[in-house]
Amino acid sequence: MKTFVIRQRVADFLKRHTPFDALSEQDLLDLAGSGKVIFHESEEYLFRQGDSKGQLVWIIQQGQVELLDVTASGERLRDRLGEGDLLGLERFVGDGTFPYSARTLSDVILYGVAADLFESAADRYPAVKRFLSAHRSVSGIHGFNKTSWLEAEAPPLDFLRARLVVLPADVTMADAKARLIASRNDLAALVDDQGLPVGTITTLDVCDSHGESVRAAARPCPPAAAAPLSTRVVVREMLRSRSEQLLITTDGTLASPLEAIVTSSELAIFSGQDPMAVVSAIRHADSVAELKPLLRLATRLVTDGLAQPHDIDDCCLIGTEASAAVAHACLRLAERNVQQGGIARPAVPHCFVMFGAMARGDLAGLALPTLAAVYDDSHEAFRPEDSLYFAALAGETAAMFHACGLAGPAQHWPEGAQPCMPLSQWIRLYCETIRNPVSNDLFGRREFFDLWPLAGDRSIFRTLQDYILLELRDHETAIPLLANDTLIHLPPLTFFQGLALDLDGAQLDSFDISKAVISPLADAARVFALAKRRLTPANTLERFATALLDFPEGASIIREAADAFRIGLYYQTLMGTFQINPGKLAKFDQLLLKTAFSSIQRFLEYIQSTFVGNA
Repeated sequence: MKTFVIRQRVADFLKRHTPFDALSEQDLLDLAGSGKVIFHESEEYLFRQGDSKGQLVWIIQQGQVELLDVTASGERLRDRLGEGDLLGLERFVGDGTFPYSARTLSDVILYGVAADLFESAADRYPAVKRFLSAHRSVSGIHGFNKTSWLEAEAPPLDFLRARLVVLPADVTMADAKARLIASRNDLAALVDDQGLPVGTITTLDVCDSHGESVRAAARPCPPAAAAPLSTRVVVREMLRSRSEQLLITTDGTLASPLEAIVTSSELAIFSGQDPMAVVSAIRHADSVAELKPLLRLATRLVTDGLAQPHDIDDCCLIGTEASAAVAHACLRLAERNVQQGGIARPAVPHCFVMFGAMARGDLAGLALPTLAAVYDDSHEAFRPEDSLYFAALAGETAAMFHACGLAGPAQHWPEGAQPCMPLSQWIRLYCETIRNPVSNDLFGRREFFDLWPLAGDRSIFRTLQDYILLELRDHETAIPLLANDTLIHLPPLTFFQGLALDLDGAQLDSFDISKAVISPLADAARVFALAKRRLTPANTLERFATALLDFPEGASIIREAADAFRIGLYYQTLMGTFQINPGKLAKFDQLLLKTAFSSIQRFLEYIQSTFVGNA
């Protein structure tokens, strides 16, 4: 009878804590009866670093335990654990030995349960499996009990085939009109004698043809994909190509026969969302009053699509395209206002460039863009007074951004720099920064190395890129200095009793997830790219992907860092703020972020050994 009471007491305790709260009453009783209860006084070692795995998994019922990394130079705190935390999960990871020593910080009571029973529960309970996965790694975590519209069924191939209208490339205008009128999606495909796509045409294209042939009036082929389709693939390809059509061909290329076409409106029938229509409406909006509700729709596209960390890739693409579209619209409206104010557009070639998170494509939501003008002062059309136009345009565009409600910290412009400068001054800015990185605060200017053309003459952008790459090639000391500075912002060590615990022992009731996770990883990914003299792609996740190829010896560390970055963006977007209160996070969310912190720490150590140690 006494044994049953103890088992029931242990089971009652277990079900108050993750992941045991997912288990049935009988499984809890079985676990509770499989082990034992032990007591340890303060300052006792529960196990030592390198000890072999035991037969039990331990749960702290009372007291505090610290995990210590013991090296020749001493002990280093790695984690602090309290009530409901688990010990001994290392048996499911690696070689099963303990990577750290565990020492009590107070009198401690531990409940032990059989490791084999706990492992079998993971096979039967997704929540337990997810918990174990999060303890091991930040990669491949699913099951957040939310649903994303990105998981919706894509339009079936038979449905799309039934709606396909195919026209020979030499079709007459009269026949094309008749077929389009009878079509169910206002769209027809032009194909050659082999059935290969050569273009698409809509009723509007025919109306605007002004006597041209159908082939001349047709649009170029949109991108192609192979069946079966997923909603994610359709959204991704349409946004990247900025097309509301996607061809489905036999092998997914334009060099194979056409099978069907999917449009953004057909996708919306099945997914309930039409991101291309929203982005296109933003891009072509004609007033702030029109933009504001469209931006709210774009925000909902992201929040409704973000169900778990792996959705970040697609949600960032949506957010970045929406941000680029609003930048286009505000720039166009600002230019109209400037010209109506009597300042004529100059003839000098120019380009508008994005910097920072928007250029990197790291925006899961809408934010204040960092936009600058670069105009070619070596061109024969350049006049000194042209700078007045670009200065007025920069000011008017910034006013448009604020009128739309786009918020965020403004870009800090270094001394001698401003949002509109001639090409020669941009070259001067980069040259002085790379040649004298210490005196010119390379780290403070680091986001100027994340750049992407928004509009205008892209040859100017390429010229600027070429100058930057030449300077990086000829002044290699900039890379280790930049790498060293990425170590300034480190993630918290752990969470304990609802607080974030820093490496120096400080306890905070909140932490900045941008400074702790997102920025350090974006900064580190930039180092990998610049070390290989690569400015494009600027996207952080794409930089991680190329780093996997450039630095194969660190592949597992880099892959974990990329997933930690996804997790950081996921929680920042989910919470809608950079300041995260760990006391308001569920136990699983705390565990996943703690594992992400460990991945980031390993990654930053790898950065130091790869770039700083060899400097």
